[in-house]
Amino acid sequence: MSSHAAPHTSTLPTPPFVPIPGVVNVRDIGGYSANGLRYHPRSSIRRGLIYRGGQPSGFTPEGRAAFKILGIKKVYDLRTKDEIGTEAKDSALGMLRQPIVELEDTERIHLDVFTEEDVSKHDKTRAAQKWEKMGKNTTERFIAKTTEILEHGVRLVPLFAHPAAPDPAPIYLHCTGGKDRTGTVVMLLFRLAGVSKETVAEEYALTDLALREVTPRVVEKMLKNPNLGLDEEAVRQILVAKKDYILGLCDVLEERYGGAEQYFRDYLKMSAADVQAIKSALVVDERPIFGKEEEKEDIPKGMLSLSIVKPG
Repeated sequence: MSSHAAPHTSTLPTPPFVPIPGVVNVRDIGGYSANGLRYHPRSSIRRGLIYRGGQPSGFTPEGRAAFKILGIKKVYDLRTKDEIGTEAKDSALGMLRQPIVELEDTERIHLDVFTEEDVSKHDKTRAAQKWEKMGKNTTERFIAKTTEILEHGVRLVPLFAHPAAPDPAPIYLHCTGGKDRTGTVVMLLFRLAGVSKETVAEEYALTDLALREVTPRVVEKMLKNPNLGLDEEAVRQILVAKKDYILGLCDVLEERYGGAEQYFRDYLKMSAADVQAIKSALVVDERPIFGKEEEKEDIPKGMLSLSIVKPG
C-alpha cells in the first residue's frame, strides 16, 4: 500500500503512536505485556528500542527533527526493489514508488523479505491476478503472503539480533504502510518475548486507526489502476488490518514451526544463547503501560495481562 504524508496534527493515542509529520503509522512497540510462564507478571517489552511505521520518504522538516529526537541509528527497510525508486512513480502493482531517504547519523539497511520470484511485480498480468485473489479471500491471502516471510526469515536475522547487541541503539522498522511485512516481524519478536496472541492482534489492528485518514486516497488510486481491476470492497479488504489476519499467522508459526522459540533456533539457526539474549534484551521488569487485568493464553490464573486501551 502507498504511504502518503501524515497530517501535522494527530489524534492518535501517544503512546504507542509517535507523531512524525510526513510519516504514517509510527509507533513504539514497547510497553506491551510480556507475561508468560518464563517472566515476572509485571514484565513488558522494552520501550524506546524498536519503532515501527510507514516508509519515511514524506518527512517534513518537523518530521525529521522529531525522528532525530528518538535517537534512531538504524532503519530497516522491508520493501521490495520495485517499491523504491529515484523518483515517485507507479510501480508495476500500481503503488507509488518512493525514493530512499537518507537521514543524518542513521544507517539504512535493506532487507527485502520476498524473492523476485515471490513478487513477480514486473509481470502486470500476474500482478493483476494476485490482486484479484487478494480481494476475494483476504485472510487466506494474508496468511499465504506472510508465511512466505517466515520461509525467508533468515534474511531478517540481523534485525532480530539487534536488541541483544551491546548497548543497542533505537531502530526503525518499516515497509510501505507499516502493516503486513512490518507486522509479521513484530509478531515474531512479540511471540518470542512471551506476548500473548491476543495482544499481538490488538497491536497489529492499531494500523487501521493510524491509516484511517489516508485510506480513502489509497483506495481512489487503486481503483483508477487498470492493471488491478478491483472493485472498492475488494480494495478496502486488502488495506484493512484485521486481527484474524495476524492470529492466523500466529497459528502457522505454532503448527508449522513449533512456535517462536523453535522457529528462531531450528529454522533461523540461531543458538539457544543468542535466542535467550534477544528475549532478555526485549523484556524488562516494568509494568505494562496500558491494559487491564484479565486472563490470557499461557498465563497462570491471577497474573497480570494486557489489552490495548481503546482511545475514547
